[in-house]
Amino acid sequence: MQAFPTSFLLFFYQVAVGGLFAIAATPFHEMERGFYKSTGSVLFVIALLGLWGKGDLYRTLLYSCKTLATGTEMALHLLFIIFFALYLFSLWGERVAFRARTFSLSLITGLIGLIQSSLGFHQAPFLSVETLLYPVGFVLSALLLGGVTVGMLIGHWYLIDTGQSIDPFVRVFRFFVTFLILQTIFLVITPLLFYLLGSADTVSNLERLWRDHFVLLSARVLVAQAGPLVLSALIWQTLKIPHTMAATGLFYIALLGVFVGEILGRQILSLTGLPL
Repeated sequence: MQAFPTSFLLFFYQVAVGGLFAIAATPFHEMERGFYKSTGSVLFVIALLGLWGKGDLYRTLLYSCKTLATGTEMALHLLFIIFFALYLFSLWGERVAFRARTFSLSLITGLIGLIQSSLGFHQAPFLSVETLLYPVGFVLSALLLGGVTVGMLIGHWYLIDTGQSIDPFVRVFRFFVTFLILQTIFLVITPLLFYLLGSADTVSNLERLWRDHFVLLSARVLVAQAGPLVLSALIWQTLKIPHTMAATGLFYIALLGVFVGEILGRQILSLTGLPL
């Protein structure tokens, strides 16, 4: 098990990586470049905060002889920040090929870095169900966090550009709902798979979760899954009108629910080592 600060700081990295994937769901040729500048800058600052917060943790792990895994994770996070910065820089020029390459490299290094981070939260053998499900859980959380964040931010853009087509907003909304549903399915299936196929330590952690932290798990599911699912239906109804201001307000509430639920999930991760 890892301490809560390690689990919590991962939250910042997930928001940034998932946010870039959510941006990739928008039609680049239909949105003003100002949207990508503002949204990308917000996500970049979040990524920097996460890396800054993990500085001491990286040094501690390097001194504790976990050099290879920690060094790989740190290098991937740094590369993600560098490529992200280069992508933002490219938005102030017309080098389209350079912009496309740096954006793609940001997505690739961010995703690989997230997978690498997930491997440090379990002690199961490499050929195990944990090696498969931990990265899936981390990536789904990142995509959900990124989707709800970009959904809220794109809603603000519609308050500025009132003549914009509704299609980009709908695309981001569908991205958010897709990964909200996929994560809900993951949270239902994963405990069963862990119980049937997981290592002895994983099964023990799962039993401890049900015995000692059931209220925490219930709050996490209600706040981050049930609430946003209801809100997503309301957002869709407002987008069909279309009423982007109301949809943005509902995205605010959904963001609050997802963020709080994911932070509760980080507490579960630190207490039990389970990616739920």
